[in-house]
Amino acid sequence: MEPSINVLGAYFPDWLFCIAGATVLCFLSHAVMTARGWLAGAPAHLLALGYPALATVLPLSAWLAFFQH
Repeated sequence: MEPSINVLGAYFPDWLFCIAGATVLCFLSHAVMTARGWLAGAPAHLLALGYPALATVLPLSAWLAFFQH
């Protein structure tokens, strides 16, 4: 059986919360990097590889840190 979390009487899988949190963290990290000017000279092909990698690493590490049973 897949681990799930009870939210207001409905059960949601734990990986769903990890993906939602990682999406928020990706947007926040993009905002911080843009505000500091770190993305000014970044080539588009590196950004096209970097954001999917970030969107993969963040939820997997959150799942391992918080929901490993």
